[in-house]
Amino acid sequence: MNKIYLNEYILSYNKVQNLICYLENNFRDKFKFDDVVCKTSFDYQINSYKIGTGRKHIIIFGGTHGCEIITVYFVLEFILTLLLNDKLYNEYANKYTFHFIPILNPEGYTISTSNLLANTSKLSIEELEKFATNYLQCYEQDDYLALQGKKLDKRYKKAIQASIENIPDIDIQRSVKKILKSCKLDESVLPIWSANGLGIDLNSNSIHKFKEIKKLRKLQKVGKLRYNDIPVTKPSPLSYPGSCTFDKRVPENVGLYKYIKKIYSLKDTSEDEKLTSIFSYHSTGGEIYGFCDLAYANKKQIEIQSAGMLEYEKYTGYSKINEKLKYGVMDFYRVALDNVCSLTIELSKVNANPIGFLSNIDNFKEEILNNKKALLKTIDKVSNIL
Repeated sequence: MNKIYLNEYILSYNKVQNLICYLENNFRDKFKFDDVVCKTSFDYQINSYKIGTGRKHIIIFGGTHGCEIITVYFVLEFILTLLLNDKLYNEYANKYTFHFIPILNPEGYTISTSNLLANTSKLSIEELEKFATNYLQCYEQDDYLALQGKKLDKRYKKAIQASIENIPDIDIQRSVKKILKSCKLDESVLPIWSANGLGIDLNSNSIHKFKEIKKLRKLQKVGKLRYNDIPVTKPSPLSYPGSCTFDKRVPENVGLYKYIKKIYSLKDTSEDEKLTSIFSYHSTGGEIYGFCDLAYANKKQIEIQSAGMLEYEKYTGYSKINEKLKYGVMDFYRVALDNVCSLTIELSKVNANPIGFLSNIDNFKEEILNNKKALLKTIDKVSNIL
């Protein structure tokens, strides 16, 4: 459990797919294709995979935001941990079935990582840390100036050299070019691309309180802090929620909804067969989001969410955040699914998407180890109280 298996920190979309293919071929008895979640607007197939045969089901996914590359790393690292640690596999695989979606937003991930790798693929570990440290410092300076209401040229944009030409998909290139022109932005924002290839933010396109988030975006008009020149009221690199819940430009969310609903409905076939936990991984802040919207939650659901947050906090030291407005995708599942703990985890205490966490790789690895332990301890805790 106290071991890191994945020593490549920024993986291209193709490398992720190659790794998954390798695991399917070499761990046939343990790691299996589960389902097609959906196909994206640019025809990327989002698959889920599973480990274990237990009657208690766990859903784990990363890559909701394209630039949150640490989340994809963590999901893959957790998969490798289960497969390569026989003791751990034997302990958990009979009790649980783990369902993984490594990248929920392959289009955004491709946009971001293709530009990152154009800058970092030849760097040594020491050089990568130095590169990421410079980026983190630029990012924090931009936040400091933005807090004073200034819309100056952003230093973070100059720390990573970016180009539409780095994106391997021609159709996504065309879409991105159109979005940048509409938003009056240049290519320097490509590494922090959070949305999908059509400029819709998956997390903002939520079932829960969609009208409220649309109203909020109109009041904001542009992003916060260092992103205070990026529009949020039209297709954009980040935060635009789309025109309606399940906007046709967000097949990823429709697919996720149907997939979760399918796993949740397993309880109808047997008393023992049930979905017990969902973990959605995001990237910065070292935070845990799991508080229910009290207008919709019942007492039992509040108890389950609280138990899950407390257990996860115990092993990571992350802060529990009870935000005033609950509107993200996971906020819906926190109140819609009975007896299921649905947590959103911001993985790294270090800020600065997409690479701030690499400014100190030893600390990053320690956080990954803590999160692996926290995940396993939390699913056990939740399962014991259901």
